[in-house]
Amino acid sequence: MALVLSGQGEKASPILKLGRKYSAYLAYPLLLASIVWLLLLPFQTFTRNGYFSENAMMPNQVYTVFGTEEHMSAMNHIDAGLALQSTAKDVGERQAGAVYHAFDSLGLDSEIQRFAYSEVPGTGSMSGINVHGVLRAGRSDSVEALLIAASWTTSSNRTNINAVRLMAGLAKYASEQVYWAKDIIFLVTDSGEHGIETWLKSYHGGGGLYVRSGIIQAAVCLELPPAQSYAGMGLFFEGKSGQLPNLDLVNIVQYISRVERIPAYLHGMVDAPRSSTWLEKYKRSAQLLLRQVSSLAIGKSVGVHAPFLRYRIDALTLSGIVRPTDPVSLEYLRTGVAPVMPAAFTVRAIGRTVESTLRSLNNLLEHFHQSFFFYILPANEKYISIGDYIPAAGLMVASLLFQAMHLWWMQGSDDMRSDNPATRIERINAYYAFLRRTLPNTIGIIARVHLLGVILLLAPIAVPYAVLTNTTSTAYVFTMALASVSMVLHISDTYWMESVQRLVDWKQLKAVVELYVAVVVGCLSVMNFSLAVVLFGVTGLPLVLTRVWTSTTKMRRIANVSMLLLASPVCTLVLSRAALGLSPLDFTSSPFRMFLGDFYHFGSLAYPLVCLVYWPVNLLCMIVALMP
Repeated sequence: MALVLSGQGEKASPILKLGRKYSAYLAYPLLLASIVWLLLLPFQTFTRNGYFSENAMMPNQVYTVFGTEEHMSAMNHIDAGLALQSTAKDVGERQAGAVYHAFDSLGLDSEIQRFAYSEVPGTGSMSGINVHGVLRAGRSDSVEALLIAASWTTSSNRTNINAVRLMAGLAKYASEQVYWAKDIIFLVTDSGEHGIETWLKSYHGGGGLYVRSGIIQAAVCLELPPAQSYAGMGLFFEGKSGQLPNLDLVNIVQYISRVERIPAYLHGMVDAPRSSTWLEKYKRSAQLLLRQVSSLAIGKSVGVHAPFLRYRIDALTLSGIVRPTDPVSLEYLRTGVAPVMPAAFTVRAIGRTVESTLRSLNNLLEHFHQSFFFYILPANEKYISIGDYIPAAGLMVASLLFQAMHLWWMQGSDDMRSDNPATRIERINAYYAFLRRTLPNTIGIIARVHLLGVILLLAPIAVPYAVLTNTTSTAYVFTMALASVSMVLHISDTYWMESVQRLVDWKQLKAVVELYVAVVVGCLSVMNFSLAVVLFGVTGLPLVLTRVWTSTTKMRRIANVSMLLLASPVCTLVLSRAALGLSPLDFTSSPFRMFLGDFYHFGSLAYPLVCLVYWPVNLLCMIVALMP
């Protein structure tokens, strides 16, 4: 109550008095400080060297043996199986039969899983096939397991047969050893992340699988595009909703790969040389951080490891880095014919990296828990912990809160903020009357805008697929139509009876919206810092800058609305399509469709936040800018 009435001369604590006095001057410095904090993160001052918290794993403490003639010849089982299945009409059935034949010949408990799924609700059913084989550990009772996974196609839509072949060689190697304390599962899918998600649902009680093992402790996914040899490996680890594997897993894989002389670089990016200037190092670290932020914010990464993270399975993807002039890669792009295996030394290095990783994971006595689960990685074998980057989110939230406090204290007429003790009761009564008149209308505007956001959230699931594909840019037209109708309704409410009583105060509306955005950004920053930063950039930043001046003119309104249109979801989607090189009329490859599919299958937060926070707040900012 003291917070509500302190603007009307009511007695308040010294902290509230101090906040009332300086809140008008703190919002913009705090906003600037948050931006500066983010810009400082790529500097080496904030970074720390990577290390192993889990000493039991003992990476590279044993001799690696993968790469013998028997292991290399086992890779030919895949090609032999494809030849035996040449009569199969369906490509998926042919590939599944070849993998099943290879796993079965190596003595693995194997199974084929056939399933159907919809990439986006209402788009029709698509079929897929998973094949998995389980190598039973001789020293355990199948309580725990490790997993190696690969899809038949890479993220760049090239064949991933090299990874499938390597899995056959690794299965041959693993079947020869007697020291395994955990089962090893080999999983191959032809449907990418959707196939992995379907398999995980069935494995964890969804039904449809008969060959099972124990709790999966960790997973390593492989992507090996056609190439004669690889310049290294790219390491990808981001999940759909900000999930990350334990930092120990990332550090161990990087350490092992460096020892095996085929280093795994984060996102395939090599660090700037030591002789580089501080500016070059800063640019390189900033580029890597931007890639991580974008991957974590939109939930899109290379590989099929993301579904595992949803089930608390630490996972990452190793992807071969192809040189631009590689002859095998260029030949595949020209002919599309399945390539031969890469050079033996490359296969041996990658295989021994996976072997040593499995040996280290085999030593785990319990689930990963000692190292960080919240971090960002500015360089290879460097990290920034949550304690170093979360203050930026705190400064963002603080800028919103201080401006909301100032606007709340300044709402209403100047007569209600007098310091005259003789009129104290009249001021409080007038202030309560003002709140009773305006606050329900303010909440009503916010509720109606968010109701339209709920419609936008649910409509694509109910709209037939033919409508979405046969009309031009349906999603954008639909969004703009809802925005236009909502603008007309709410702005007409704002101006209605303006000459008699003011039904809505723009300061009150902006203060309530800022409190709402501050709560969302603050809660989200703990779960997914990258998405919180992006959400603040498209909602919180325009909200703070909307209607900076108390008085408004026509030119200021035009400037505010122009800024908000540039920050609107429609403009953002169009710019993202242009950046990705997509046709503006092709809905089937739009970010809108990707967000919708990830929300439907993986529970990604990007699509709900666009519909329930980003678009409504952008529209509310326009209403604030156009109010008298």
